[in-house]
Amino acid sequence: MKHLIKPTRAIHFMVLAFLMMIGSQTSAATNAETIQYIFDKHEAECIAEQYEVRNAKEGETLEVTVDLKLDDDNIYEITIGSDGKTATVLHAEFSCTGIGYFWCGNSSCASYVIVDGVSFTTRGKPVSVRVGDDYVVLIHRGNLACHNGSERSLMVGSPCYTAAAWDDELNTFNSPSSSELVLGVSKFEP
Repeated sequence: MKHLIKPTRAIHFMVLAFLMMIGSQTSAATNAETIQYIFDKHEAECIAEQYEVRNAKEGETLEVTVDLKLDDDNIYEITIGSDGKTATVLHAEFSCTGIGYFWCGNSSCASYVIVDGVSFTTRGKPVSVRVGDDYVVLIHRGNLACHNGSERSLMVGSPCYTAAAWDDELNTFNSPSSSELVLGVSKFEP
């Protein structure tokens, strides 16, 4: 049974250009492998969904060009340490032929915060802010993921953030214990 699906590779050139832009840090190659793994995983899911979307029958040959897209502003660097340590963020707002923004929902899209090749996952688009001598990673949350002191429902667009701080000794993110992990270790390793 032969199926003809032609994925495009243009998105991979954008990743390589970004990695060249961030410099030749010792972790850049490891971060590059992790980013490539994330792209490959999404591309494989995009390809697999084409059979479902097109209601392909067994033995049928599909002729479709799979186009996985990600805007340039969805891969960026944030500062996470007072010593200037950075993390690479890949906000997975991918668009795929026939299924659109399949990986996003009411709580935004998944984001991968990659530190020294290790990927931490969250929902929402992380930013970092300086607090005194430290940096804090803030992640915007959708109103369904938030609550407030007046116990009233939040309006669409109401501001709500969760926070995490990088721990140099443990090489992970710390977040309040009274809520779910803000940035948990991804379930995959490249």
